[in-house]
Amino acid sequence: MALTPSKQLLDTIDRASHALVCVRRDWTVDGAASALALKRLIERRGKRADVVIDGFAPPSHLAWLPRLDAIQPAVRDLQKFVIALDITRTKIDEIYYDVEGDRLRIHVTPKDGRFSSTDLVGTPSDFKYDLIVTADTPDYRSLGAPFADFTDFFHARPTINFDHDPANERYGNLNLVDITAASTAEVVSLAFREAGDAPFDEETATLLLAGLIAKTRSFRSSTVTPRTLELAAELMAAGAKREEIVKSLYRTRSVAVLKLWGRALARLKHDAANRIAWTVLVRQDFIHAGAGEECLPEVIDELIMNTPEADVAGVLYERPTTEKPEICALIATERHLSAADLVKGLGTATGDRRCMRLCFPGLDMVTVERQVLASVRDAVAAPRLEKKGPFGRVAAAEAVGSALPEGLAGL
Repeated sequence: MALTPSKQLLDTIDRASHALVCVRRDWTVDGAASALALKRLIERRGKRADVVIDGFAPPSHLAWLPRLDAIQPAVRDLQKFVIALDITRTKIDEIYYDVEGDRLRIHVTPKDGRFSSTDLVGTPSDFKYDLIVTADTPDYRSLGAPFADFTDFFHARPTINFDHDPANERYGNLNLVDITAASTAEVVSLAFREAGDAPFDEETATLLLAGLIAKTRSFRSSTVTPRTLELAAELMAAGAKREEIVKSLYRTRSVAVLKLWGRALARLKHDAANRIAWTVLVRQDFIHAGAGEECLPEVIDELIMNTPEADVAGVLYERPTTEKPEICALIATERHLSAADLVKGLGTATGDRRCMRLCFPGLDMVTVERQVLASVRDAVAAPRLEKKGPFGRVAAAEAVGSALPEGLAGL
């Protein structure tokens, strides 16, 4: 009889000895916390696991997150090159090495006789990891350097893919992707619970609850379901430190962030018809607030949390660190929309389905604001225009939406 996905999960982990857990380069708290929880869950089954996020630097506001220092910024020692010397006929008296220019030279002195080139063989070792686990990652490319530098490795080892984003490309050999879940942490929790590998210990429960709270903005997101709340209660019953999580994520904003948020709030604009809220920040705002671009994700989070009537939130800002003025935009949205679709055609953007960032070299703030808002309004209005078409398309669209399971309608 075929194994269920949850049973396949445990079977795949049990067949491995050392797993590499990866999260996309533009990581979220949900992704990082889920990866650390996966490390704990894999190790609980007697296996080894390393967590890698490309270029990761532990932020001070997440210092409370259990085992945050276990996240590595790069893949290390993935594969060794082994040099084998046949010493059947000739024994070694002395060995040392030096580097001359770009060449490593290994000197081997025989006790007697001599070595020949036929005694030497060089081969790469096997890969350090025999299993890949990804969390909150839509595709391999978004991992950054780990995939770019070791593409052959990612195609040579089985991959377990955890996510909740509809944009996920299902690239894994085992895809645990649930688009009705509110967070990747929820997907991880339910998968291991359904496999019978629960309850969780206090540290793992704290990590999973942290991912869930961060992704749902402390349960204010429209993606929260009764199942989400039930899971949160189970994690708290297992010892998850909810108060510490909420305090660290939402009650400890730095003075710089609060000052920048105040300046953003003073210029807040709202398009009620299209459910868009946005603000503008100039270089002097960053200077007076003592803030940098690293504060903007917290500002956009505050904007989303404090404008529940808006489906799209944006921050248009003048970069504070460039010699020449450069205007950039952060566009964030709820899950039934795609941030990438909202800014399509405006230029090269980075980010994920929820939040995209793009810059406009050579353009002034007024022009950027006009272009961004036009793009967002067109993208937001498109579904409504589709429904208003001729020949009863309104009724057909509504009928399809009402027939979908809860959580899928409107995607």
